[in-house]
Amino acid sequence: MSTRQIAYVAVLAALYVVLGQVVRFIPNPMVPGAIIALNMVVVVITGLILGPAAGALVGLVGTLVNAASPAGNPFEWAAVIPHTIMGISAGLARRAPVVLGALTIIVGHALNIVAFIIAGLLPANQVTATVFSAGLALEIVIDVVVISIVVPLLRPLLRAA
Repeated sequence: MSTRQIAYVAVLAALYVVLGQVVRFIPNPMVPGAIIALNMVVVVITGLILGPAAGALVGLVGTLVNAASPAGNPFEWAAVIPHTIMGISAGLARRAPVVLGALTIIVGHALNIVAFIIAGLLPANQVTATVFSAGLALEIVIDVVVISIVVPLLRPLLRAA
C-alpha cells in the first residue's frame, strides 16, 4: 500500500468516525431504537475505489475508533469484524458495475445482524419481524443510492490525485 493510499485510508477512517457521531441522531423511522448507519457507506466506497486492503482497514480502524468514541456502543463493537469483511468484499467487487458493488453493503448488514444476535444484542425472532425487515430494506436502499452517486464522483478525483 502506497503512502498516498495510507493517507486516503486515514482520512476515510476519520470520515467514518465523524459520520458515526452524526448518524446517531438519524433514527430509522421503521425500527424503534435503530439508526440509519450512513457511516457504513464509507467502508464500501473505500473498497470500491481503493481495493480490499483499504476497505478492510477503513472498516476495522473506523469502526474501532467509533466504538471507543462517545458515540460508541455495544452494537458498534460487535460490528468491527463485519465492517472489516464488508470492506474486503467491496474491494473484491470494485471491477463490477457500481450498483452491483454497492450491494456489498448487504454483506455488512447481514454480518452485523449475525454478530448482534451472537452478542445477545438482538433477539433472533426480531429479524423476522416485518417492521425490522422493512427498516433494513429502507436503509439498504439509501446506502446503495448514496454509494452509487458518490463512487463515480470520487473515482476521477482519486485517479487525478
